[in-house]
Amino acid sequence: MKFASAPERLSPEWLLLLLLIVSLAFMQPGFWVSGLQAAPTDFIYPLLLVASGIAIVRGRAAFAWQPAYWLLIAYFAAMLVSALAAGFPQRSALKLLTQLYLLSLPVLVCSLVSSQARLRQALLAWLAGSAIVALVGVAAVIAFLIDPESPWFAFARSDFGTLPTGPYPRLWLTFLNPNLLCNYLTVSLVILLVARSQGWLARTPFLLLLGGLLLSAAFTISTGLGGIALAIAIWLWVLLRSRSQLLARLLVAGGIAAAAAFVLAALVTPVIPRDVPFLVHLPGIDRPFAPAVRWLTWHQAIANFLADPMFGRGIGSNAVSVYYWVPWGLHSHLTDAHNAYLNIAVQCGLLGLAALLALIVHVWRRTRLPSPAAPHDLVPFGLGLAFLDAFAYQGLTGSFEDARHLWVLLGLFLASLRLRAVSPEAP
Repeated sequence: MKFASAPERLSPEWLLLLLLIVSLAFMQPGFWVSGLQAAPTDFIYPLLLVASGIAIVRGRAAFAWQPAYWLLIAYFAAMLVSALAAGFPQRSALKLLTQLYLLSLPVLVCSLVSSQARLRQALLAWLAGSAIVALVGVAAVIAFLIDPESPWFAFARSDFGTLPTGPYPRLWLTFLNPNLLCNYLTVSLVILLVARSQGWLARTPFLLLLGGLLLSAAFTISTGLGGIALAIAIWLWVLLRSRSQLLARLLVAGGIAAAAAFVLAALVTPVIPRDVPFLVHLPGIDRPFAPAVRWLTWHQAIANFLADPMFGRGIGSNAVSVYYWVPWGLHSHLTDAHNAYLNIAVQCGLLGLAALLALIVHVWRRTRLPSPAAPHDLVPFGLGLAFLDAFAYQGLTGSFEDARHLWVLLGLFLASLRLRAVSPEAP
């Protein structure tokens, strides 16, 4: 297959794409449009869409079909079928529009990232947004240590969610959810490692950004922290496996153990809320535990899926309806399963779940281990690792199927594969 290469000048569509990638770091300040909360990215997208269409017509950009696009079509088709089976209510129509938006992001990104230089610029733009988030995170922690009641950076501090209250900050920074922030930081961390491996960042800015990202992620106190441990372990395993197989295997075993531990820890809590439906007794531990919120949402989501397993309830419907007393006194109403797979299974049935799993398997199969003699292959490997970690693994404990940054990441991964096929020896 022959791919057209775009000119390297800073065209309007390219500048808009770089701006969109930077904007992925910001969900605050948010804007309300027709009762829906929009992020800055959502206002850049239509401009990018129009500019990209003009660029393709004028020959500045070229659309190149990718095999993964069949899976995106199948995924959307499963959503459409679920909506039709549910009678196509208004909520499904609105949700389908948002899905068209999300699923078009990887296509736009893959079409515009037409050279190795542009891929480098796109990844550095991602790190530019991440650097702002990390700077806000460091400042928020320092402000809390100086005065926990200070209004400075109060916007960056989350409530405790289902965690016990205490003299510590929990951060969501420029996002609206600590778990989503941790998910974004996981991807940013892997992209940072990729950039360093290619010599795009000097040692000092690399270490400063690494420290800021890890500090910010630590104070999300999220189940997604298992994904950060897993990503670092796999990256070190890839780098060290040719030098010390034992150390590399120990590292990846530790990363897998940490990832599993965070998932298991999400099932129970030592804080027993009001109206808890039952208690959990763990072997060897005297005190009882309460089922954590994910236990309750997963249990109900599985029951809802089994009630309509083929087509689901319809895209846009609530996966669950669970009421839960959080430790600091709020009676919270939860409507998503806190699990990307169960969310799609309940809404779109087996058809939607199969399409989602097929997309993940496709990325996994295309994420090939790089050879020590081909360090440039670390770029597509790292982007594939980031997607599998943030989407496939962290999706076990979070609802990230609609995260804008993950669909943009998929586009960057597909672009890196296309560029590797066109120029396998490119630095």
